[in-house]
Amino acid sequence: MSIHCPVETSDPTECILWKTHALTIEQVHGAFDLLTIVSEDSHSIRKLLCCKECGHLQFYEFNEEVDWQEGKDGQYWTWIPVDDEKSAENLSVISVMEILMYPSIRYDYPKGSDSARGPAWYGRRSS
Repeated sequence: MSIHCPVETSDPTECILWKTHALTIEQVHGAFDLLTIVSEDSHSIRKLLCCKECGHLQFYEFNEEVDWQEGKDGQYWTWIPVDDEKSAENLSVISVMEILMYPSIRYDYPKGSDSARGPAWYGRRSS
């Protein structure tokens, strides 16, 4: 595990996405305004987003696991509520696996799968 600075997160209890128990991918994708692109390449992107409704910041990551064989590569989306831009900056330098330690909305389309999992909250501290 890499050494990194702290990440401040809190439950976005006023957010429509927090209040909705059966999320759709359309709701999640349409909920945010882009503040900045942190990093981007053809198979990975990290952004800082802001909820259009409540203003809560979200660190966003898309990651595609490319195997260069049969296609249908695994694709993974994660939205982590963060308290400030510094926390998003600190998330931007950690590994894909470390990102999964934080409470988040996840939408996964694993390699070879015929359907996606989610979107759903993972690691929620309260309901």
